[in-house]
Amino acid sequence: MHKLSLSLAVALSAVTLCSPALAKDYYVSANRGRGKKATKKKPAKDLGNIISKLQPGDTVHIAEGTYLGRGENGSNTIDVPVSIIGGYSDDFSKRDPWGAHKTILSGNNLTQNYTPQPALKIDLMKSHFKNIQGCEFVIDGLIIDHGARNRYQTDKQAKLLLKADPKTGKNPSPSLGGLVIWLNKSGKFDEGPPWKVTVQNCIILNTHQNQGALAVSGFRQSTITIRNNAVINHSGTGIFLGSKFHGAKDKLPKFVVENNTVLFSADSGMSQGFSLFMDTDLEATIKNNVFAFSDIYALNNGKKTKNVLLMNNLVAGARKADYVEGDMKMDIEEMIDEAELVHEDSDGNFSKKIKIPVSAEWAKVYGSRVVVDREKAEAGIKAKNSDANSLRSMLGLPLDAGSVKWPKIDVYLPRISVEDGVKAASTQYEGKGSGKALIK
Repeated sequence: MHKLSLSLAVALSAVTLCSPALAKDYYVSANRGRGKKATKKKPAKDLGNIISKLQPGDTVHIAEGTYLGRGENGSNTIDVPVSIIGGYSDDFSKRDPWGAHKTILSGNNLTQNYTPQPALKIDLMKSHFKNIQGCEFVIDGLIIDHGARNRYQTDKQAKLLLKADPKTGKNPSPSLGGLVIWLNKSGKFDEGPPWKVTVQNCIILNTHQNQGALAVSGFRQSTITIRNNAVINHSGTGIFLGSKFHGAKDKLPKFVVENNTVLFSADSGMSQGFSLFMDTDLEATIKNNVFAFSDIYALNNGKKTKNVLLMNNLVAGARKADYVEGDMKMDIEEMIDEAELVHEDSDGNFSKKIKIPVSAEWAKVYGSRVVVDREKAEAGIKAKNSDANSLRSMLGLPLDAGSVKWPKIDVYLPRISVEDGVKAASTQYEGKGSGKALIK
């Protein structure tokens, strides 16, 4: 009996239960928060102030208000699986995340605690728990706005700048996404059960990066639902579907991407301006979304993910192609005939002009953009014949070419307001996209 009890104790000590019985609820309020109790009666002031308390399976409830982060750095990196739910009234009695009770994760570019990290990152790559049983978590009802964290050329905020300005104390614009989730094995030797993750009712604005304003990378047999979100005014990729698992094909992570709106996907300067990008080694069902105004492609399947199911998606205003598969570029309505990697049940995808309900002022600034076609600008430029280039060639480095006359660019990722972002997110286009926050 003693040996049995000891064995049970050892077994339980090796397991971190992600169950309601052990999980705790924490509360955050910008208006009345103080200290670290983080209870409903005595909430904390910012999510960043209680990250060190969080354990697997916990839930953080965040009331209305604007949150600048710990030390005003605008970033929250959490290394355990927890649910984050925003959009509450200040007494936590009701929710309206896109209406009366907006929870806005912001920041301050002038902070001395600058970090390029996302506003919210769930990073389980270096997880210190030994095992997880039945763990699910949800990110729900957050508005992530990098506008106050970015550096702009002037007070008009029409042109985002990437680098810092030591003379003024201004920091670089954050460059690693807005909402990022990295999953890993859920047990020491991957014997744990698969993850189940949901991201819903989130709006992400004014982000500069390459690999996803909203990015989720799954692991073995994980199920990831990205539902009813909006990604608006970003560079690089809007929604990134990634995989940290490269094993058996019947155990690939599964994504469901439905009823999302992705608008204004700017080229990051590296020929990356996509609404959605798919990694290899995953399964994806993508339906009832709106992908509009991409500088490069709306749907990028350049890595040749197989059996992608695309149903009833609206694509508008993609500059180079609606869908790309490897190097093959296609219009969305021709994809069903020409694509070789799309699931044969794919159907109902279409293209149509749509009108976005943004302010006339922002629309005028955005409409004045100069979009540089990098391939055309560099066409015909030959590498210089020099000793330096001979050395660069031997080292496998890019050769120094002749000068390229780039046009003057006064507008790049002009800051869109939260008000405009919420209006655009709350509107359905031809019955597709996010429409409004879904509250149970």
